[in-house]
Amino acid sequence: MAVRIKWSNLLNIAELDFIPGPQHVLQLSDEITQSIAWLTAATGHDRRLLRCNEHGALLTGNAWDNLAVVENDELYPAAGVPDSFTATSENKGVLVTSSTEIIKAGFVRVAGGATENIYLPPAYEYFYPHPTYSVTATVVPATGGTASYVGITTFS
Repeated sequence: MAVRIKWSNLLNIAELDFIPGPQHVLQLSDEITQSIAWLTAATGHDRRLLRCNEHGALLTGNAWDNLAVVENDELYPAAGVPDSFTATSENKGVLVTSSTEIIKAGFVRVAGGATENIYLPPAYEYFYPHPTYSVTATVVPATGGTASYVGITTFS
């Protein structure tokens, strides 16, 4: 069964050239529609073909690519003594990197707001994709864990 769809920006695939140009109305079979969905990913303004490395792993960019660094901080939580960062500039998200130990990172979006916690393994990068007011790093376990450095970078 053929499906008629109206052309939109989300059907623009940068890697493909249409000669003489994209049609205003396309007639696609169910199989083609499903293939487009499986083999492409939508950005805010177009579609991109998905690619894999030689081992079949999907190639993706970092969530913070194309964002600008706003602030950096280095935290050093120790047993019984969490360390925290409070943003002084507006941001769109924060990257937290752990070093040699597991940590608990607590994110607060607005002053006085609720804390959202996540546990990060050693040597890990985690991007929290929301405007962030503060980040608190705690060792795991909180009373007997080993101190280690935690990197904080906010992006806009």
